[in-house]
Amino acid sequence: MYNSITIIGNLGSDPVIRETQKGSKFATLSVATNRTVKGERETDWHRVVCWDTKIAEVLEKYTHKGSKVLLQGRLTYKKWVNKEGQNVVTAEIVLDRFESQMKLLDSKRDSENELASEEIASSDEQTKEVDEEPIPF
Repeated sequence: MYNSITIIGNLGSDPVIRETQKGSKFATLSVATNRTVKGERETDWHRVVCWDTKIAEVLEKYTHKGSKVLLQGRLTYKKWVNKEGQNVVTAEIVLDRFESQMKLLDSKRDSENELASEEIASSDEQTKEVDEEPIPF
């Protein structure tokens, strides 16, 4: 089985960039997608967590509230209990280091988009080189 989700939408706020205890950057995003139902526009909001350090760095450098992005990752669900003691389930799109993709789609920033894509591509090439080494076991 394969779990994959792709969305194209706009950032609802600037990406929130944090670091893990080991110093790796990660990002959390709120992304709005639109659809038309019975002639009326409806907006769905998606929570996105990006654990890919390189993508997080590109998001930090090149995006802001309103930026249009394509995100591909996997859909996960989190279960938790809120302050009122009720069980809550939330959906989250996760971009891991592997099997994830992000593209900047703002037309006015095409030159920056190309630079960002090149940064991600060079990171992927470096990762592939490391991944092709034999596993010592």
